[in-house]
Amino acid sequence: MPPSHLAPPPFGVGRAKPQDRLDHWIAAVAPGRTFLDLGGIRERSGNERASWAQRCGATDVAMADMLPLDHELWGYFRDQVRAHGVRDIDFRPEVDVDSPSFAAKLNRYDIVSAPLLLYHAPNPVHTLLNLRRVVGEYLIAGTVTVPDVVENAEGRVAFPASSALFLPALRGRERAVMRRYYLDRFGLDLDTHAPAGDGATMPYVTEGGPSPWPYWWFFTKSAFERALDLLEMRLLDRHTWQDHAHFVFLRRK
Repeated sequence: MPPSHLAPPPFGVGRAKPQDRLDHWIAAVAPGRTFLDLGGIRERSGNERASWAQRCGATDVAMADMLPLDHELWGYFRDQVRAHGVRDIDFRPEVDVDSPSFAAKLNRYDIVSAPLLLYHAPNPVHTLLNLRRVVGEYLIAGTVTVPDVVENAEGRVAFPASSALFLPALRGRERAVMRRYYLDRFGLDLDTHAPAGDGATMPYVTEGGPSPWPYWWFFTKSAFERALDLLEMRLLDRHTWQDHAHFVFLRRK
């Protein structure tokens, strides 16, 4: 049990109730199954699923991320699980979902939760296929999406159903329209997270290859789901948050 002065938060480590549809998915299948949370230390653990899966009866629960264990986000997650009396979560640092050694480092888990990775992936099809290699039974995946039409004071942009917006190439009026849209709705600045070209403070390619830090791709919901067909998994349920992020619950056939 957490210390008496620490009330379980509505989000993040220690919550006592499901925070969204994804938590309900996890609660339905977690008992007795192994569970992997990929990237849940990000956003200061606000979207982590490992502690919730454990609370719902999952076994051999692991948190994995490409960051080294001495990074402050791992430290924050460690402090949170200690503060709320959460034990026996396996920390798996320096695990890169796009690495050839990804599956070998992790082996398979019955349930894999990776809802906040794809828009950071330079090669999203490769990332999805690599994810499938560690899924024993269930996969929760998601991505930031674009609406069919965006219109504001900067102009109007429409996206066909098959669209995947390549953010490094976003320029001119289209960038102005999309930047204003995300600033107004979510306080998210594309010039920070998906900088434009020359002099960008967050380079897309470093000496080690493509960087996972910028935003690379925003899909339409239909394009994202069609990409998931490549995984040859059955779609059990879907959830869209504010026409901005789309999540799916999949099961191996």
